[in-house]
Amino acid sequence: MDTSLLKCFLTLADTQSFSEAAERLNITQSTVSHKIARLETLLGKQLFERTTRSCMLTSDGRELVEHATRVIRSIEEMEQSFKPDLLTGTLVVGVPDDHYLFVPLTEALKNFMLEKPRVGVEIRGGLSSDLMRDLRQRNIDLAVIRDVPAMQDSDVLRTEKLVWITAPNWVPPNDGVVPLALVRGPCAYRGAALAALEQNGMPWKCIVTCTSLQGVFAVVRAGLAVAVVTEGDIGSGVQSAPAGGFLPPLPGSSLTIRYADKQPTLAARALARTMADVLTEMRRD
Repeated sequence: MDTSLLKCFLTLADTQSFSEAAERLNITQSTVSHKIARLETLLGKQLFERTTRSCMLTSDGRELVEHATRVIRSIEEMEQSFKPDLLTGTLVVGVPDDHYLFVPLTEALKNFMLEKPRVGVEIRGGLSSDLMRDLRQRNIDLAVIRDVPAMQDSDVLRTEKLVWITAPNWVPPNDGVVPLALVRGPCAYRGAALAALEQNGMPWKCIVTCTSLQGVFAVVRAGLAVAVVTEGDIGSGVQSAPAGGFLPPLPGSSLTIRYADKQPTLAARALARTMADVLTEMRRD
């Protein structure tokens, strides 16, 4: 079987759009349609329910996703073993600077560099909005991206709860105005906090704006403000606010890996798989 059919199938299953799949694969929509038709003919199954605007996987299509993913991954592993010359160059990878993520991901990246010494890796930490900009501008090759609210598709490697954090002795203010500690710029946590408060008609004021979460945590520990982080980032000296209490509910978040190039190199795909394995294992834990 032509493995390009499986790659096309997985891309269409992810995007649920012939136009987006064609753009990602750098081929025409008619070529995507032709490849899917060939695959359906080979397997004797209808894989997608097509509409004028999108396409959805059938039950057979959903079953094929797991098999196709396994086949493509096996082929990539074979290429890594038998074509080590393709695993060369330097990759710039973006990672969210959440402490609980940064530690296991950078450890995995260190092991990747030891196992594949011909591939250089530069790690850049930052906000997902900044990492997305760097991907568009091709300043980085791939990145772990956090989406809020959580995405609902097959590329999601990990979903996480967002929580309000407070000092252990914090009590809601008498005037009802929520004091906030925020990260400067288009931070996903900042956006989630403001949207939740405004949707619930709750007034707020900014006590401090920081360039990183470290400053936010210091202000929260002092009892001067509250903030939004992921559940995994709750550290010493702070606690999550009780659900259904004074502070409003928050959306979930998700983590995916994105590439700058529509056709990433074998080295980039190998590095992405290393990071994906870490995130998937964290989800099991």
